[in-house]
Amino acid sequence: MKTVEKEVGAILAGTISSITQRSIFNRLGGLATTPIQQLTPGDRATILSELENSVRLFARSNSTQLIASIAKALTADGSGTQGVTSGGGSGVTALPAPRKLPIEQEKDIATARLEAWSEAVRIGLSKFASVKVATAVSELARNIIFYAGNGTVELRSLKDDRGVIGLQIIATDQGPGIPGSKLEEIWAGTYKSQRGMGKGLVAVKKLVDDFHLDTRLGLGTTVTCVFRGER
Repeated sequence: MKTVEKEVGAILAGTISSITQRSIFNRLGGLATTPIQQLTPGDRATILSELENSVRLFARSNSTQLIASIAKALTADGSGTQGVTSGGGSGVTALPAPRKLPIEQEKDIATARLEAWSEAVRIGLSKFASVKVATAVSELARNIIFYAGNGTVELRSLKDDRGVIGLQIIATDQGPGIPGSKLEEIWAGTYKSQRGMGKGLVAVKKLVDDFHLDTRLGLGTTVTCVFRGER
């Protein structure tokens, strides 16, 4: 069965690493495993829009040829004329669905960091901003592992009338929560933890453009932050 992942993966083989490909297909969600013949024109437009950005980022030298090959592969008959759109001329503006990453073990911290950096670059944030995004997500994921055991980090692209303007990050856990007295010490810079939770939250708050923390004892903690930038 010819699925999106199999067909596109064969085209990208030898050009884009398998690890990077896995990240790309993860962002496509269920569309990655959908048979080519079952794709609607809207599906093809969404897939190509996502893949075009990633290919231009990770395979700059021959991105044009790769995108053309992918567009052809995404059609049931291989003609490349079944509603697939590329670039800005078609008016495709659909954003990829939010990415929710499970944070359950320490290796997930590195995965979340890579996914966050990749998404920040993909939507057009500067290299400097993308590094800040990756750093913040790394700190938030580390706090989840060390203090709650498990949780999730969600990456959500933001959009206004001018296009994508930033990235929202939502880190959620169902851990013990942070007592009010401890939280006051954290923001004052006087709290000391063997694992550095206080420093991590303070660092994230300094990195982002918007920051909100909701914590409840016995119920968990949610940190919501936003990075803004122009395309």
